[in-house]
Amino acid sequence: MRIAWLLGIALAVVRFVGFAPLTLLDSRAVDLRLLARGPEPASDQIVVVAIDNASIAELGRWPWPRTVLARLLERIDAAGPAVIGFDIVQSEATSTPDLSALAGRVDADALAKVTAALHQESPEDLALAAAIRKSGRVVVGYFFDFSAPNSAAATPSAGTTPAPIELTSYGAVQSFGAQSGQQGEGELPRATAVVTNLAAISSAARSNGFFNTLPDSGDAYFRRVPMVIRFGDRMTMPLALSILTAAHPDRQTRIRIAPFGVEEIRLGSQLIPVAEDGQLLLNYRGPGRTFRHLAASEVLAGHIDDALLRDKIVLVGVTATAVGDVRATPFDGVYPGVEIHATVLDNVLTGEFLRQPRWTVLVEIAAILASVLALGAALVRVRGVEAAVVAMALVGSYLALSQWLFLATGVPLGIVYPLVAIALVYMTISVHHFVTVERERRRSREAFSRYLNPELARLVSENPELLELGGKRECLTVLFSDIRGFTSISERLEPETLVEILNVYLGEMTSIVFENDGTLDKYIGDAIMAVWGAPVPCEDHAARACDAALDMTARLKERHEEWGERGWPRIEAGIGIHTGDMVSGNMGSSAHISYTVIGDNVNLGSRMEGLTKVYGVTLLVSQATRSAVGDAFVARELDFVAVKGKALPVRIYELLGRAAEATHWTDLISKFEAALALFRGRRWQEAEAAFAAVLETWPEDAPSRLYVMRSRAFASDPPPEDWGGVTVMETK
Repeated sequence: MRIAWLLGIALAVVRFVGFAPLTLLDSRAVDLRLLARGPEPASDQIVVVAIDNASIAELGRWPWPRTVLARLLERIDAAGPAVIGFDIVQSEATSTPDLSALAGRVDADALAKVTAALHQESPEDLALAAAIRKSGRVVVGYFFDFSAPNSAAATPSAGTTPAPIELTSYGAVQSFGAQSGQQGEGELPRATAVVTNLAAISSAARSNGFFNTLPDSGDAYFRRVPMVIRFGDRMTMPLALSILTAAHPDRQTRIRIAPFGVEEIRLGSQLIPVAEDGQLLLNYRGPGRTFRHLAASEVLAGHIDDALLRDKIVLVGVTATAVGDVRATPFDGVYPGVEIHATVLDNVLTGEFLRQPRWTVLVEIAAILASVLALGAALVRVRGVEAAVVAMALVGSYLALSQWLFLATGVPLGIVYPLVAIALVYMTISVHHFVTVERERRRSREAFSRYLNPELARLVSENPELLELGGKRECLTVLFSDIRGFTSISERLEPETLVEILNVYLGEMTSIVFENDGTLDKYIGDAIMAVWGAPVPCEDHAARACDAALDMTARLKERHEEWGERGWPRIEAGIGIHTGDMVSGNMGSSAHISYTVIGDNVNLGSRMEGLTKVYGVTLLVSQATRSAVGDAFVARELDFVAVKGKALPVRIYELLGRAAEATHWTDLISKFEAALALFRGRRWQEAEAAFAAVLETWPEDAPSRLYVMRSRAFASDPPPEDWGGVTVMETK
């Protein structure tokens, strides 16, 4: 318990102070919650007139002449929207030359006069300004520079204004502390320069607002937007909020700044929940184009119904990917920047915010302490799997409660710190138990690393006498599995990819062995050797081995598409099974021992796997295994074979499936066995015709193709009279 309390208090302190990597993980957890919730309908009061790829293709590359923008504005205005917001800054006069090369070469006063003269608005600029003034409902955007030399006004150069026009600021600013205007405001982003529209355009607009968005420092995702930026002595408003004040002039904007930062922002009576730094956590509705998009070219051409724009808040912005005004968001890696402002508008209009009130920190700290207290008390009484179940139950409960709170209230309660607390307490106490309570089983734990089968490891832990060298003779079933064409596969792949494929394949196959109560004997390169019936005795070891073989084949088929999508080659495996007497036990020396099975029947099992290549089948079992499983499985006899190194021949069978699938194979088996009887009766031409008939129905049947060739060969060169139907294998 003391360990749990110490860890809980330490993490509570870290949560209160903040730790950047865990904070980033919490932000990503909020992303996952949004993705789990899925897209939602966006406000139908917001419409984006998009300067998209199609519009640029039709009207020419961006930026367009301002006369075109003026006509676009007139078209929109004629439809009667509530407000028009421009997510575009028109900061430079049309066709203004670059005079920076003259700096230092001519008199500074003369250069300033020339520059000022050249920055006078052209007829194109004035046309756009006139359209804006005529509308009377246009809010223009501008952006701040945070990297310029610290100055409340921009310097007189291209793209900036020497004396910014009046920037739209909060109607009421309340700042309190020891010295008003200093405490708390240190949390706010402070701009050092501003890039505004041309004076004629700015003065013609109804109001203006900044469209800066600041990415999270950890991963450059845009999850928040600043709702206030300090510029000189002004508390300026973002474009979205300026648009809303234009749409609702009766609602005053207010900002209240406390010693710890921004306390609240209001639009009329509506509270906009922001953090201490004045940023709003965005409740994204979905990926790009979640809001209604109208192509600017379609609007200009008059192809858009005015009803789509009437009484709407219209945002004009660039969405063309070539221009690059895109952002990475939880829903979309190329999210149009204009839709970030649309999201702010949507959140305020609907009141459906993501809220992170300050009390959530206290709730998270309480959750940390409560979790470690509950888990610490439980781990005093339970161990192993039960302890893991308790820990997972705590994790699941907190995740469920926090997700319910998120969906019900929009409060994304942090999950990383409480889950880290549970994980640390669980791991620390488990390690403590492992070191102090389990010390007397050190010898068994050392043996654990020498065995791969979990059941065997448990037996050794409970029965240390099994570590003694030696073995015993008993009837067992052995399985060998090998990847087809592994050499050619390995030649085509990089070593790292090959190792990854092999690890995944062996992991999948080994799990099936364990699921069917088998013991993994060893890996031999890409091959697997497994045994049933030892060290854990079971009467039906042959049937369990056959079940495992069928499951392994099925699993490979299931994984073909998934692995193919990863660019991996198609993996096929041959599997051979044999049942017989073998010696099982610990083999080796006193320095290193390994549990295995040995004997002539083990070698025969390996030969079964090798014969799968000859007959073109996936699963082969010996006559002994076929007899042991009885009617529980469907199999067809393929041949009577004398394998290399064995004098006595053995009948081999292709394992086709379980008894429930018998009717699926009845026709194939009966026709194949009839053809095989003709072959063994030395009726070569009839046998060839019979196997060919099998291929007409089952053209992919490799054994039938093999016997067609054998029948044809024996027709011209028959085997000796004492042949007996035995196929002698000269290779392994």
